[in-house]
Amino acid sequence: MEIRSLKYFLEVAQDENMTEAANVLHVTQPTLSRQIADLEDELDTKLFVRTNRSTLLTEEGMRLKQRAMEILSLVDQTEEEFARKNEDVSGCVRIGAAETKIMHLVTETFAALHARYPKLTCEISSGNVDVIQEQLERGLVDFALLLEPARVEAYNCLRMPETEAVGVVVPADSPWAGLQSVGPADLVRMPLLLSSRKNRATFDAEVWSDGAVTTENLNVVGRFDLIGNGAALVRTGCACAVSIRGLYQIDDPGLAFVPFEPEVTVGAVFVWKKYRILSRAAEAFLSAFREKLRDSGGSDA
Repeated sequence: MEIRSLKYFLEVAQDENMTEAANVLHVTQPTLSRQIADLEDELDTKLFVRTNRSTLLTEEGMRLKQRAMEILSLVDQTEEEFARKNEDVSGCVRIGAAETKIMHLVTETFAALHARYPKLTCEISSGNVDVIQEQLERGLVDFALLLEPARVEAYNCLRMPETEAVGVVVPADSPWAGLQSVGPADLVRMPLLLSSRKNRATFDAEVWSDGAVTTENLNVVGRFDLIGNGAALVRTGCACAVSIRGLYQIDDPGLAFVPFEPEVTVGAVFVWKKYRILSRAAEAFLSAFREKLRDSGGSDA
């Protein structure tokens, strides 16, 4: 399987049109069609369903698209590392992160390092723990900032020196905004948005309330992946979102944060895969980040 064939395949998958993809790739349509046909023969599977107007991925094509993106990302990283081997620290640091103000430790580290090495760049992906860990496993990011609880056995891990309070984001003009804290009796009366995170949710209402709150007596209006769009629904007054205090959206005058009582806090960890060889850019960032955490009170987990 050739790298060129995967690039051609991804362009067709993105454009959903053989003619448009051929124009972008600067090849003739017959050449592109032949490359795709050869790839299908090599894999002994049909990758596209062709109609008069579009070229759509089959189920097997979707699977290959995911793998091809991972493969080409690693190819690009490898070529970049060797192309820059005789330069000062340069290249891209890829970081996946949860939505939290604890991220300032990461961004401040990069900013200081970029001031020393202007050719250094970064790519930052946002998502919940499930999404970010999946990107880390596939090699699409070098590092991940995860809100706990998180599975870290397979990773090298640095514990962040800061924690986040957990509570409910509510409309600022709602009666809920007047509460000093949210207890179990309050929570069951609220229309709620909950995180879509599947593994090890940050907040376990049943444990927190000693069984007074269960999944059956919560009024769940919906779920969110990233709180940004969830906060837009909170502003409408339709629901309140269980989340952390450290969100930039809470600076919006239309929103307010009310902490839980009993108090709930979560920590965060900065992880990367064990036994993976890091690029020079990633190594330089990690060294600088360790120093940043030592000054801030962080530690190895």
